[in-house]
Amino acid sequence: MNIILTLLESLSTMLSEPMTSLTDLLLSISCFYFFFGLQKFNEASRGQQHWQKFFLFLGFSTLLGALAHGIFERQNNLFYNSVWLIMQISAGISIFYAQAAAFGQLSNRKVRKVMISLSVIQFVIFLPSIFYFFDFRVVAFNSLIAMTQMIVVFFPSKIENWVYKTYISFGFFISFLTIYVHSQKLSFSKWFNHNDISHVIMYVSILLIFRGIKYQCKTQTTN
Repeated sequence: MNIILTLLESLSTMLSEPMTSLTDLLLSISCFYFFFGLQKFNEASRGQQHWQKFFLFLGFSTLLGALAHGIFERQNNLFYNSVWLIMQISAGISIFYAQAAAFGQLSNRKVRKVMISLSVIQFVIFLPSIFYFFDFRVVAFNSLIAMTQMIVVFFPSKIENWVYKTYISFGFFISFLTIYVHSQKLSFSKWFNHNDISHVIMYVSILLIFRGIKYQCKTQTTN
């Protein structure tokens, strides 16, 4: 235990937030792995292509997060602010593609068009808001709306396709915990704070979502 603490102390002299940077990096690697994992399926549907972009942009966002937390000091300079903005915009694009994937499979055509239109409006509002407020709460609120929609869309109300829907729905459901952790600033120690806990929850969340999408892809391939 002392060896680990000594290592973290050493890393803290080189990195601003070593554990947060590490968990962000692990998230990024996982997202890119899931992105390439979905590319293995031939003749991917439009929905599957949207899911691929969901993981791609989320991986890019968390990679920038690893750099921001690790290398750049938390201060108001143009470079850090630019990285932070690109990171949050990438996260917003990721959320948009998740919505596109979910709403694209709605059976009712009118409802599908309305929900897709609303997701476009939401994204158009999100973009200037993140520039104007420059606040993570904008990202959290945008994600909250999308997570609620995902849970409703993928709620396994019927026996048909209940396996993959349960994976995806539950994956987004546990994402709500990240908002609570951030708002309460929960932490185990100074080396494992609310950011790190949120990243662990996010990993479990995207793993479940990936398993659900993968199961759906395999089912469509065999049918």
